[in-house]
This record gives sequence, C-alpha cells and structure tokens, in this order.
Amino acid sequence: MASLAFKGHTIFCTDVMSSARFYEEVLGFAREWADDSHISLLAPVADSADATVSLLLHPGDRPEPIDLGTFETDDVDALIEKARAAGCAFGTEPTDSPWGVREASVSDPDGNGLYITGPLQTTAR
Repeated sequence: MASLAFKGHTIFCTDVMSSARFYEEVLGFAREWADDSHISLLAPVADSADATVSLLLHPGDRPEPIDLGTFETDDVDALIEKARAAGCAFGTEPTDSPWGVREASVSDPDGNGLYITGPLQTTAR
C-alpha cells in the first residue's frame, strides 16, 4: 500500500503580501519560497523538533474565510498582543479554559480563523 503524508494547505488571499506579513511577522512562520504571485511558508508542527507544514499563500479574488485550525504557542497573551498591535481582528480574547489551557482566536487579513492555544500561565495577570 502506498504511504500518504500531509504536506500543507493552500490559503487563498486577496493580497498575498499582506497575508505573508501576518504569517511571518505576527506568527513567526518562515518563508520557504516565493514567485511572482505565490508565497510558501513553513509552520512548525506542535510536539516536533523539526517537522513543518507548508502553507501556500495563493491569490484569490474573493476568498471565503475558513477555519485554519489550532496553533500552539508557549504564551497566548504575548502572541495576541503582537496580533493586536498589527491590527488583526479577534474572535475571542485570551481565556483560561476549564480543560486546562489558555486559548484565544484571531483572524488573518482575509478573515481566516486561527485558534491559538497554550499552557495556563502560573503568574498573575
């Protein structure tokens, strides 16, 4: 039987450069390559020292926003403050959940949702 592995995801964008700034400057993803109209980024995979997933930013006239999934960070509040400073839209502010994680949600420039999760902070806010 042939093997199968997830390689990445295509994100349709009205402005590829604006989206790239969000993913690179706010989220810290690394640029893999770029051509005249596309940019491929590498997103680290949680719980892996060296695994990555490709996110291909692809031009689209009127992309429909989608949920891009769950992204993990060691400091939800710091990442959300960075996103706020960059003018990002928010779904939910950082909150401690009853299941033991801190979580929030933010949208990229085209309204695609990213769910951000991380450990509960042990210091007072």
